[in-house]
Amino acid sequence: MNEFDRVASKKNEAKEKKKKMLLTGIVICVIIIIALAVMIIYYQHVDATTFKVFIDDEQMQYSEGFYFTNEAGETYVRARDIANYIGWSYQNGEYGAYTEDLNSGYIQSEYEIVSFVAGSNVLKKYIQVIAQPYFDEFGTEIQPYQANSANGTLETTTLALPIISQEGQIYFPLRNLNDICNCSIRYDDPYRMYIYEQKYLITLAQTNAAQFGYQSISGTYENMRLLPYGMMVVSNGSLFGVVDLYGGQGIIGLKYTDMVFAQNVKEFFVKTYANNEESIGIINAQGTQVVAPKNYGSIQVLSDQLGLYLVEKDGEYGVLNRSGEVVVHCEYDEIGIPEEVLDTFNFGVEDNKYLLFNDTIVVKDDGKYGLYNIEGDQTLTAAYEGFGYLVTEDEDAIRNSENVLTIELDDLELSDGSTRDVKAIIVQRIENGVKKYGVYDAVSERLILPCNYNRIFSLTSKGTTEYYIEFEGQRAKFSDQLAAYPSIFE
Repeated sequence: MNEFDRVASKKNEAKEKKKKMLLTGIVICVIIIIALAVMIIYYQHVDATTFKVFIDDEQMQYSEGFYFTNEAGETYVRARDIANYIGWSYQNGEYGAYTEDLNSGYIQSEYEIVSFVAGSNVLKKYIQVIAQPYFDEFGTEIQPYQANSANGTLETTTLALPIISQEGQIYFPLRNLNDICNCSIRYDDPYRMYIYEQKYLITLAQTNAAQFGYQSISGTYENMRLLPYGMMVVSNGSLFGVVDLYGGQGIIGLKYTDMVFAQNVKEFFVKTYANNEESIGIINAQGTQVVAPKNYGSIQVLSDQLGLYLVEKDGEYGVLNRSGEVVVHCEYDEIGIPEEVLDTFNFGVEDNKYLLFNDTIVVKDDGKYGLYNIEGDQTLTAAYEGFGYLVTEDEDAIRNSENVLTIELDDLELSDGSTRDVKAIIVQRIENGVKKYGVYDAVSERLILPCNYNRIFSLTSKGTTEYYIEFEGQRAKFSDQLAAYPSIFE
């Protein structure tokens, strides 16, 4: 081999070596790329299958036990954590109870208070809006949202699922957060929980309403509680309607002079104005008319659980049911328990001031009181001065006696061997200037003891309460009197 061939051979060997090195480098790069891709896919999978909580699209750090899913597939979230995430406060014990009971509690925002008990699916909600206009940092006057109802108004809301207690903590059903604390929920991905709180939804509604061509959203606080259900009340300046929060599609026409969303019954009270007369009706959240606008001056919920509404027309009051049927015609001066009775017998905001035993409607006509059942039957003529017996200070003959408004007896054994439940209401009449007392029974829906009695009172001794009636100085046990005469119930 000559020198030329030797040089050429060395050059070829060098080229082959470079080729091998290049191929080796390519293979290594491919391996590294594949390894990186595998790592990326792995970490993406880990990230995608790691549970995360987002509040208003911002990821939140949550602690162990924040949520769990039961055997039925329902997810629950810890109430205290949710309150903290959305800017509400949390307290142990029902609102107004002044206890530290771990099986009950309440959460509070600047707008409302929500009280609850573990094991129950019924909430108590109190609207607390007492906001005055204020100025922001730029000197612009801000008009806060105002409640349509009186401050402190109590509502009861029934959830689809109960609130529960687990290991000393209260848990809310996730899918009912819109009812509980006015949050919108997105949980279609089992590893992602998106919660949008009320202030975020208000800002979104204001932005979307403008984009959809509406002048504004309603400034009534009750209507802000519609937003978690994907709807908003909008206005063109003089008329109101309801549209989809995200797409702007119409749900209730823009033709009402006012409308207020009642969250507890998921209905709207709407006002119209025609022929120089204002009318009020009810429309449900699906846009279906429940009660056609009629010449009522006002409508409000009398009982959300019973589906009853208090209506006013020309200064007189009546009651409608959820089908729009008249239960009590608008011909009474007042509907509800007299104020003096509410005060005397310590009715609280939790008590329904329109009903006794939650099934007997109190009416007042020309200064006299009567009763209706919830089916609309008048069961006691409006001919009575009032309700309840009030012990006077000079009744020394009845030491330690107590006021009585109602008496409830279960399975009272009568002299004929039968038993009967009794839900008694003490009624008053004045004859010849003297107040006398009788007893109406809400079970048999009749006056079972006439207004002949001087006193109907209770005595409590050693923790046991017994009820008595007194006629012309003769005293008898209330239960004995009823038991002796079964025919009074017929």
